[in-house]
Amino acid sequence: MLSSGLYKILLGAFAFATAGSCNMWSPSSDVACKAIDLALPHGRVNYPDSPTYLQENIYWSNRQTDSIAPACVVAPKNALEVAATVKVLASLNTQFSVKGGGHTAFAGRSNSDGGVTVDLMYLTTLNVSSNRKTVSIGAGNRWINVSEALDTLGLVVVGGRVADVGVSGLILGGGISYFSGMYGWASDNVRNYEVVLASGLIVNASPTKNKDLYWALRGGCGSNFGIVTRFDMSAYEQPGGNIWHGRLIIPGAANASAIAAYQNLTVNGMPSDNKAHSYMVLTHMDMLGGYAVISDLYHADLPNTADSAHETVPGVFMPFESLPTIMKSQSIVNISTVSREIDVPYGSRQTWWDTTIKATDSSLLIDIVPLWQDHVEKLVAIAKGTAVTPFLAYQAIPLNVLKAMEANGGNALGLKQSDGPLMLIQVAAQWADSALDDLMERSSEDLIGKINDLAKSRGLSHGFVYANYAGNRQSVFESYGADNHAKLKKLALKWDPEGILRKLWRGYFKL
Repeated sequence: MLSSGLYKILLGAFAFATAGSCNMWSPSSDVACKAIDLALPHGRVNYPDSPTYLQENIYWSNRQTDSIAPACVVAPKNALEVAATVKVLASLNTQFSVKGGGHTAFAGRSNSDGGVTVDLMYLTTLNVSSNRKTVSIGAGNRWINVSEALDTLGLVVVGGRVADVGVSGLILGGGISYFSGMYGWASDNVRNYEVVLASGLIVNASPTKNKDLYWALRGGCGSNFGIVTRFDMSAYEQPGGNIWHGRLIIPGAANASAIAAYQNLTVNGMPSDNKAHSYMVLTHMDMLGGYAVISDLYHADLPNTADSAHETVPGVFMPFESLPTIMKSQSIVNISTVSREIDVPYGSRQTWWDTTIKATDSSLLIDIVPLWQDHVEKLVAIAKGTAVTPFLAYQAIPLNVLKAMEANGGNALGLKQSDGPLMLIQVAAQWADSALDDLMERSSEDLIGKINDLAKSRGLSHGFVYANYAGNRQSVFESYGADNHAKLKKLALKWDPEGILRKLWRGYFKL
């Protein structure tokens, strides 16, 4: 039941919007903010003149805040308040965005300029079941909140690798994890989703309840189906939350040898040892002498003592030992520690784009490097001395991960064992000068096109686009394959028949 004050605001907005017009009712965001303010407990809605608003409007990438100002930020504290917010937004036809962690690159993805930003920051439930098999995680958590709670219990979930990344976005886009070799991606390890639909109805989706919605949320992103408010995830025993971590920084001149070792790890090593995980990043930094390769290696099995970490390398990683290095380290660390080590600080402008190719030929991976270096040289020249840090990341999708993705009916990503092994290629950069924004986007998009063309010319293209690294003009859902794309569109119509979320939820990828 609406309060009398809220009812009067809705009536006033309707009268204002329809006066002298028979077009769609489109009241201002200010009216929606006031209506939500009345519908929720005091303090949930914050306006541009409040300190809380300024705090909530801080994002990892500066592109999400520069020249972007929501009419208000709504911070509900439970699923019922999220539902009440959605009902008002839908009834007033008001555009909005949803912020989980806000850890994305491009402008407007989780912040609504002139609309309403729904910040899930207070949805921070963290409950471990009595049998230690399930962790219920509120959608406003960052992964560091999760790991800090679980490390001391000797438990892990298949979650994000970077401390400040939000739980929601990572899971709903798929979610690569330190433990993906054993259990698949994060979305493959969700036992149940609690979801607020466009109607305001709160439902659960699991392998036994609303199974089609459960499938769609495993990689189909939430913005076409509902706002997920809680994830019930499978938990796994991992003493102390500890893993083995090795890092090598390799001179850029040796990139071919490093890439060949990583391709071999993808095709042969990881499928034979599913406790291994790794990624490789090429970059250009003056502090590293120019071009360099950073190889991070992880393993879920631990040496018998912490002291032996400095002399014991898991067998699957032994081919990396012969590579020349600028720096080399090994340690046994818990998930919280390692996730902080690779956290990327706030304060820069960011972009990322990605594609996927077949990983069966190391020469293709090596031949991508000159294309990326041409891209880098152009960026550095135009930046004229301002800070620019480019990255080219290789992330393996080996056969064991593809097999693990098939659990509980499979996910929406369209990746099959018969496609693999695969290599996810990510082009990313961070910079300081906003005048470079358009150049960064165009150059990154162009490079991804060249990589796809090169792969096609050698019969090694795949084309999967990972939503969590996708550029804002990439066709994410089309890359899941025609059948999955069509199925997702059909399910979006089922769960949001009026298309409210597709029309009003701005900034994220749409079906």
